[in-house]
This record gives sequence, C-alpha cells and structure tokens, in this order.
Amino acid sequence: MPLSHVQVTDAVERSQAAINASVRGLSERDAHAPSLLPDWTRGHLITHVCRNADAITRITRSVLGGPAQTEMYPGGQEARNSAIEDGAERPVALLAADLEYCGARAIAELRRLTDAALSVEIPWRRPVTAASLPLMRWRELEIHHVDLGTGYTVDDWDPAFVEETLEAELPLLSERAPGVEVPDLPPSQMLAWLIGRPQSDDLPQLPAWP
Repeated sequence: MPLSHVQVTDAVERSQAAINASVRGLSERDAHAPSLLPDWTRGHLITHVCRNADAITRITRSVLGGPAQTEMYPGGQEARNSAIEDGAERPVALLAADLEYCGARAIAELRRLTDAALSVEIPWRRPVTAASLPLMRWRELEIHHVDLGTGYTVDDWDPAFVEETLEAELPLLSERAPGVEVPDLPPSQMLAWLIGRPQSDDLPQLPAWP
C-alpha cells in the first residue's frame, strides 16, 4: 500500500536528520574531499542538496498560492550549476548550517500541503503532481547521502524508500533502455543499479539516470 503524504514527509524528516549528522561529523578537509560523484567534492554535493531544498520550498509555496514557479531552478541549468560552484568551497560549519536550515524549511512547507493541493500539477521532467514533492526530496536525500561517501550505503536505505522508488522507476526501464534484461538482485542493489550506482561491475549498463 502506498505511503501517505504524512508518512513520506515523516520519512523525509528522518532522512534529513541522518544526512545532517553525517555532514556535522565531517572535518574541514573531509568536507572538501571528492565525493562519489565524478568531478564533485562533498562541498559541491552538500550545496546541491541545499539548493534542491530551496527548489522544493519554492515549488511547494507556489502550489499553496505563492508566486508561480515554472521551473525547479530559476535561470535553468546554468544558474543551478553556478549556485553549486559558488557554495562548494564554504567552511564545513556553513555547509552544515545551510543543509539543516534549508532542509527544515522545505519539510515545514511540505507539511502545509493540503489534500487538494496534492493534486496540483507541478513543473518537472515529466508530468507529476504536488504529491510527488516529498518523494522527490526523499530521493534526493537518500541517494546523495550515499554519494557523500561517508559510510552510508545503499544497504542502509529504508526498505520503504527502496520499494516506493522501485515501483516508480522500474516500469520506466523499458523506455530508458529497450531490450536490457533486468538482473536478479536484492531490492536495494536493484535500485542502486537503476539509478546509476551499480554495486557490481558485471551488471548491464544503463543510460544516465535523469
């Protein structure tokens, strides 16, 4: 049975607390060491997660009657990339404070969504409604917590997170990668493969995950 909006938002809050704790535990050197994502330090990754929280906040406020938003990141990809570069070199204390503040603000806005608001269409890569907003934030937190490379792995993912994301992403595989045979893997390993974080080198290659 799908999780309710409240249940997913509660899960987002737990995921936010977990990544907050990981970032607070970083030394200055570790905060600017390479992440598991190519060409990004942990500072880049943390800043990206912060700016995603801002995007979730803006879109949620728009759904609730605030200024209309037509894109996740005003100014498009170039502005998004610039914001990440500008924030990546900040001291770890500022990175951690930004992560905690922006994350908490996004959660507070998500909790304001009413049943009627959940059906409002929002701008994204494919047609979705506001009901997807907490799911989108949950994915951002869980996947990028792994990408930080601080010891949190795909095996630490909440089974409910794995199940919800697999149910959404696995049916899209035939469109993304026609003819690719789905390997027999445990759920968390399957999800990692689907989203471009394969845990083994001998798995079928997939196009970049959106």
